[in-house]
This record gives sequence, C-alpha cells and structure tokens, in this order.
Amino acid sequence: MDNPLILVVEDENALRENITAIIAHYGFQVISAPSGEAGVKMAMESNPDIIICDIMLPGIDGFEVLAQIKQAQQSATHAFIFLTAKSTRSDTRAGMNMGADDYLTKPFTKEELLNSIKARMEKLEQIRQTQPEKDALIEASLEKITSLTKAERKVLNKIAEGFTTPQIAEKLFVSKKTVENHRVNISRKLDLSGPNSLINFALRLRAQKSAIHFPDNLPAAPSH
Repeated sequence: MDNPLILVVEDENALRENITAIIAHYGFQVISAPSGEAGVKMAMESNPDIIICDIMLPGIDGFEVLAQIKQAQQSATHAFIFLTAKSTRSDTRAGMNMGADDYLTKPFTKEELLNSIKARMEKLEQIRQTQPEKDALIEASLEKITSLTKAERKVLNKIAEGFTTPQIAEKLFVSKKTVENHRVNISRKLDLSGPNSLINFALRLRAQKSAIHFPDNLPAAPSH
C-alpha cells in the first residue's frame, strides 16, 4: 500500500492539527474531523484506509463511531486505531472486542503514531492480497441470478462445490432428469452456452462469495 488515505477524528484542535501535520509530513493522504458525527460522515464519503479516532468525543464517542462505520461499510477493508487518555485494561479490551486494530494512549510519541500506521498498512496489504478481485462476468450477472428459483440456486451451489449431476441428484433427493432440467434453465437464464460454461461460471461465483454479498443474500424467484 503506497499512499493510504487516513482519517483523523479528534475534537482537540491542537492535537488534531498536530497529528494531521505529522501524517502529511511523511507523505500520507490525510483528512480530519472534529467530532464523531463528522467523522462518520467523512468516512462514508471518503472510505479511508485507516481511521484514527479519539474515544472521548462530544456527541457520539469513538466506540459508536466504530460501530456505525462497521455497520455501514461491512464489505470495506480498513484499519481502526483508537486514541484515549485512559490506559485501563477494560477500555483497551472494549475497543479490541469491537474490532479496533490498535490503541494509542495519550500522550504518545511521533514514533508510536507512525509505527502504528505502518503496522496497519502492512496488515491491510496482506488482507487485500488474499481477497479475490471482483469478477466482471459475475458482477454483470447479479440481476440475472435473482431470476433463479430456490431449486435452481441449490443446484448451482452444488455445481460450484464440484458435484456431478448424479451426485447432486442424490444430495437433493431428486432425479437426474430434474437436475439436468435445472442446469438447462440456469444456463438459459444466465445466458451461458457450451458444455463447460455453467461449471466455469459456478466456480467463479463461488470464488466471489467472500468478496461480494451474493448469492445467498439476494432474493430468489419463487419455486414452481
């Protein structure tokens, strides 16, 4: 990760300006917000890679900032660093349990801040390298997939798992003829042609399940 975008959420003006100046000095992109509400809004608009957030904020606190961002951006990959004047174990545990990646206790040094940012950058890079890129064919087929019935979707999932027609028939307690009919209907609805195109599509679909929210969360057409 060459140049991450970092969001600083801190209500103390002097500290916020100092943190952003340090971050900018070392070549990182940085934006800042003076409150939790402004921080959440900015995170929604800018999708930063790293969020550095004070816990004790006017209005909603840092815990609520983290909760709202995680709920709104479930599929986003970013790191969260808490800032606090407290150093109690319970505070640290609460932040980590909510999904924070690091914890800096005020006052902290420039080196501690930069080391935390660099550690988060390395972790984000590792995570993103293991995530499959979105498949253009699968993305383009989202609307078509919703036209599948529940029975057809079950067959598609079994194809993605590598099962043959006789195996699918046995697992779903239907005839091989029924499975073959479903395969024909699935191919027709998804505009697939060729004997191996459905298998290839199913495997690519399975590879994308960890990157985008489907097909399980998409509504299926009613079974007939």
